[in-house]
Parts: sequence; C-alpha cells; structure tokens
Amino acid sequence: MASEGNEPRVRPRANGFDERVTGVAEHVERLLTAVITFFIIGLALLAIGDAVLQVVLNVVQGPEQAQAPGVLPARLDEAIVSGIDTIFLAIILLELLHTTLSRGPIGQQLQEFLVIGITAAVRHSLELASTGRNTPGNKAGSAAAQRDLVINLTINAVGALILVIGLYLVRSQLPKSKDAAPVE
Repeated sequence: MASEGNEPRVRPRANGFDERVTGVAEHVERLLTAVITFFIIGLALLAIGDAVLQVVLNVVQGPEQAQAPGVLPARLDEAIVSGIDTIFLAIILLELLHTTLSRGPIGQQLQEFLVIGITAAVRHSLELASTGRNTPGNKAGSAAAQRDLVINLTINAVGALILVIGLYLVRSQLPKSKDAAPVE
C-alpha cells in the first residue's frame, strides 16, 4: 500500500511568489465585485426613484387631464405601467446581483438564474400586453395588431413555461434536506 508521500500531486507546491499573486488576484476580484455591487444597487435605486417620480408627477399633473370621472388620465396610466415595468427591472437587477455574489453549489445558482429568467419573461409579457393595448402607430383593434400581440404573448408564454419546467427539473434532482419544509 503506497503511503501518502508517494502519491502523485495534482498541483505543484505553491511557492511564495505564487501565493502572493493569488492573494493579489483574490483582492482584485473582491474589489471589482464590490464596485459592481454598488453599481447595480445604484441602478436599482435610480430605477425605483424614477418609477416613483413618474407616478407622483402624473398624480400631481393628472386631474386636469381626466376625461371623465373615475377614468385615469392617460399619462397616469402610462406612468403606472412604466413604474411596474421599472420595478420588475429593479427586481431582476437585484436578483442578478444576489445570484452572482452567492458562492453556493451550482444547482442553487442554476435555480436562481432560472428564477431571473422567469421574472424577465413575466416583465416582458406585461410590457407586451400594455404596449399592445396602447399602440399609437396602428389601430389597436386591427386584426394584424391583435394577431401579432397574440403570437408574441404565446412565444413568451412558451419560453416562460420552458423555464418553469427547467426549474422544476433542477429542483427535483437536488437532494432533499431534512430541514426543508414540504411544498404543498
């Protein structure tokens, strides 16, 4: 039986220079990660601030534009839709940040990226539905516009369904932990 000292090494022993270079590379990686983290958080905060500002400005400016009692002004309606879209964008940015910073197993990271994809698909569907309803370039009620909207929504729904099936398959392949609560 061979002793541990006789077994071949996969990596050569690191010398002092290699350890210093590795330490510097790890420090640079942490620094770049911190810079990117602050950048993404800043973008998410700007997106949320913009959404709130759009809705507030349209609430203040909106009453004189109302066509009938109980009907939202067109600008407020657009601001709310844009705000929801922007909030979804902020959620996607923060989920992306969380996923890239996590050092968990690949199965967990894959699940998180699939959730980001599902969130993006939902955001895109809402955007398609809201722009399809308010299409200024062509008549919203035209048969061609309705057909295009239905085709685009169908393609997006199939993509989201594929992501959900992928998420289910990944979760079903992961080992069950004792601490996990049963999903009902």
